Amino acid sequence: MWLIALKGLAGSGKSTLGRALSKQLGWPLIDKDDIKDLLDAHTPEAGGLAYDIMFNVARRQLLQGLNVICDSPLTNSRAYEHALAIASETHASLAVIECRCSDEEQWKQRMDARKELQLPSHHQTDWDAFQQMRRALYSQANYSLTVPYLLVDTARPSEDCLAEVTCWLEQLFRQCPQQADWESSQKFMVQTRHSCTIF
Repeated sequence: MWLIALKGLAGSGKSTLGRALSKQLGWPLIDKDDIKDLLDAHTPEAGGLAYDIMFNVARRQLLQGLNVICDSPLTNSRAYEHALAIASETHASLAVIECRCSDEEQWKQRMDARKELQLPSHHQTDWDAFQQMRRALYSQANYSLTVPYLLVDTARPSEDCLAEVTCWLEQLFRQCPQQADWESSQKFMVQTRHSCTIF
C-alpha cells in the first residue's frame, strides 16, 4: 500500500490537487482541516490533535489494504515522523508531494478568494498577515525527507499538475510493485496511461 502525504502552505493548491487525485484514483482522502474544523472551538490543542486523528484514520485504511492520501501542510518534522511511523507499522510506502505556487499574484488571489467562503477562523485568508509568518513557516518546513518526494508547481493548470503527479506515481508503482496488489497496480496504470508520455 501507499501513504501519500501532501505538503504545502496555505493556498498552495494541495487540497485542489489532493481532491482531484483522490477522485481519479479512487483512493480515500483524509483532510486535516476537515478534522480541525470540528475541533477548533473545543480545544486549544486542535492543531496537533487534528494531525493525530488524520494519521490514525489513515492507519486504519492502510490496515484495510487501501492506499491513502493525507492532506495537510506537513510543516513540521513531528508530523512527517508520525507519517513514517504509520507507514512502517502498516508495511506501506510513504511518498510526499509538496505543492508550491511560483506565481505570487496567483497565490495571493487564491488566498484572498477564501474570504468569501466563510471558512472557520483557523483557515488562512489574509495574504498580508500570512507574509508576516511565511518565513518562519518555510524554516519550520525545511526538514530532511528520506522518502520519494515530488515538488509540484501549482501555478500551472490543475490538469497539468494532476498529470505530472499520476505519471510520477506510476513510476513508483513500477519500482515497488510489492507495495500494492497486482490488480490495483494494473488498474492504476490503466487510469493514468492516457496522461503519461514518459513510458
